[in-house]
Amino acid sequence: MTRPQAPRTFTTAHPASSTLRYHHHGIAFATIVLEGCYTEVRESVPLVCPAGTLVIHDAHEEHADYFTQPTRCLNLELDEPVARGTIGCDLGDDPLRAALNALAALRARSGGASGEPEWLQPTLDRFEWSGAEPLRGAARVAGLHPTHFSRAFRRHVGTTPNGYRLRARVRRASALLLETNASLASIALACGFSDQSHLTRTFGAALGLAPAAYRRTFAR
Repeated sequence: MTRPQAPRTFTTAHPASSTLRYHHHGIAFATIVLEGCYTEVRESVPLVCPAGTLVIHDAHEEHADYFTQPTRCLNLELDEPVARGTIGCDLGDDPLRAALNALAALRARSGGASGEPEWLQPTLDRFEWSGAEPLRGAARVAGLHPTHFSRAFRRHVGTTPNGYRLRARVRRASALLLETNASLASIALACGFSDQSHLTRTFGAALGLAPAAYRRTFAR
């Protein structure tokens, strides 16, 4: 029996505060962050990638990157498609093996082996996470008591409902920053922040760039 070929790999290194403008690759590939951290934007959606993150890129998918720290990555070319996504993994002494194990986990997840409860995806889709409605509204959508909902949500999503809401607000702010000319003050109010200062503090802490700098860095 023929043993499957190991994927072609290559490493990349990037200095702090450097930027890769929008680009794409001709083949699907996975990136595991060995050292450092960067922020990636795809379709106006930000993704923070610290060390130990495995990121899947589709062929011809446009993305841009800002390296908040000196960063080194191991990249693997993929012969078969994997659902786009990210997963954290323990690099250990063999980052390549860690990446291959994480890819197998992503394939299992995309194949329906995630074990998610039936209420989770409808709640993620239907509740207005970036809005002002109290989070007990999300529990109502799920059909669960708020306390049970909060515990189960964290177990399956990996963050609390409040943490997920914060990420949703940052994602919406990212889209408005990159797709409109709206002022920071109006974006703050549209995304559930109390004022522009609240947006600036939260956005900068989450993505490593203040909103104005983020707009300049990732504008097309």
